[in-house]
Amino acid sequence: MFSKQEFCLVTGLKFGCLSNIINEVYEAIDDGIHERYFNNNPDLLVKALHEVIIKVEFKDKKDALKMALVLFVESILIGQDYRHKVYLWIFRLVEDVKAFNRFP
Repeated sequence: MFSKQEFCLVTGLKFGCLSNIINEVYEAIDDGIHERYFNNNPDLLVKALHEVIIKVEFKDKKDALKMALVLFVESILIGQDYRHKVYLWIFRLVEDVKAFNRFP
């Protein structure tokens, strides 16, 4: 049988207790990527993430990285279909890349 420890070893991903960021009421970060690129739209679809990454030329490379992290979590880790709403807590998480890297 494939254990959690073996999964972590093979994938490089972590598991453990989730932080409260998932359960907290979402508040957009001032001048964060959700505000700058999506006007804090609470009904943002994964499809819109794809469109922004393809069409926008990011002036700040950090914005491109943050947007890619949101898309990675939504499309790869969570496996959301492009027609579903984005989990907004991910925007708050990616604003601090170090916190993102520590996240289980």
